[in-house]
Order: sequence, then C-alpha cells, then structure tokens
Amino acid sequence: MTDNNHPLLQIESVSKAFGGLQALTDVSFSLTQGTITGLIGPNGAGKTTLFNLISGVFPPDTGTIIFNGTGIRNKKSHQLVSLGIARTFQNVELFDSMTALENILVGQHTRTRCGMLGSIVRLPWVAEEEKKARDFAMELLDLIGLREHAYTTSGDLPFGWQRLLELARAMASRPQLMLLDEPASGLNIVETMRLGDLIKKFRGQGVTVLLVEHDMSLTMEISDRIVVLDQGKKIAEGTPRAVQEDEAVIAAYLGTSKNKADG
Repeated sequence: MTDNNHPLLQIESVSKAFGGLQALTDVSFSLTQGTITGLIGPNGAGKTTLFNLISGVFPPDTGTIIFNGTGIRNKKSHQLVSLGIARTFQNVELFDSMTALENILVGQHTRTRCGMLGSIVRLPWVAEEEKKARDFAMELLDLIGLREHAYTTSGDLPFGWQRLLELARAMASRPQLMLLDEPASGLNIVETMRLGDLIKKFRGQGVTVLLVEHDMSLTMEISDRIVVLDQGKKIAEGTPRAVQEDEAVIAAYLGTSKNKADG
C-alpha cells in the first residue's frame, strides 16, 4: 500500500541528452497519490522525453526517479507495469482484430497467474481467475460506457470510443499511476468532455494521473496541479490559476523567436 504521507512519484534532478541535444535539465517535482497533474510546455519542451524516462523506455543520464518509495531508474517498461505504472500513447494502440472485451482482458496479463500450462490443464482456480478477469473487464466497459459494445471488434469502433477503450485497457492493469500522452488528440468537444469526466473518475478511484495534453481547456479544468517545462527545464509549478498568471509561462506560450507554443 502507498503511504499517503509521501509522494507516489518523485522526479529528482533528472537530466537527459541525446547527442548534442539537451532534452531535460535538472527537472524535479513530485506527484501526490490520487491527484491529476498536467505536464505542459511548448513543442520541444521535453514532455515526451520525461514520459519515456518514467515509463522505462530509457534511463535518465543523471537524477533519480522514485515510485512508491522504490528507485525505478533501471526498470524495464514491463516491470513498471507490474509495479503499478500504466501509459497510453499519442496514437491509439489497440488490437484492431480483437473485441473491446478482449483488449481489456489483454491489459490484465500482469495481474493474472495462469500461463500456458494452466490453460491446458484447466485447474479449478484457472476458471475462477478467468471469471474474475472477465467481470473486471465488464466493469471497466461500464465505466467508459461501452458495455453494449463488449463484443464489437475494436477496429470497428468510432475513433473517440477507441480512445476511451485504450484508457480502460490501461486501467485493467490496476495501476497506481497513469501516464496519459495526449488522450484528447483527434476528439471533438463532446468526446473531450467525456474523456475529462473519465479521467476524474480514475482520480476518484485513487489513481494518480500525469497528463500531457495540448487541449489547455481540458488540462486546466481537470488538473489539481500543473508543471510547466520549457526548453527542457521546469519553469513553473502550481495550481492551474497560478500557472496561468505566471509571467514565465505567459512568455513561453506567447512564442518568442526561440519558443513556439503548442498547437
């Protein structure tokens, strides 16, 4: 269990360079359990790089990342899922030929014990585990409002529904931390509002969310705190209102010759 007196995630003096490009420089902040934090900044600010560091795509050059009291610097992505970190990507990454239900069942693979041998022998506990996994998958489909489409092939679902299904699949691993990378990309206004409500439901269930999203209206409406990056450095952190009034943030988003705002 997570100790609520300590941050769930701590980013401590993290830096990362690619060749001669310094993507992140001495970035530090922390996430409290059960909160939504928006990570914003102009294009090239280092947001995706930071997501990649947290999710184990590659390690930081310097600094420390601590999740639930444990350093995760050298952990691989699949190990981090088992620890309780889930991530979505800018592009929808579903299994198009699988049904909505099957996609969510796949997302539970780190939380089930049944392997190939168990499936062949069909011991009683295997059937019970499969039932629990299926019941939980249906609960998640209820949560996103797609229960009646449980047996629809995901590739046949409208794009906005695919986005919601991808979030449900991430929730299937029962994460403590969700990294959401532009989840509203390609959505219309109604779909974006529905997405915001869903993310707040995740928070209501105790899930901590770190959100990268170009839709500033969504980010400011649902986030408890905002962290702002610019040219790989943290330039501001605070409540949405405080960040919106911060002079350094305003300068970054107005766009000088060196800074171009997000689209």
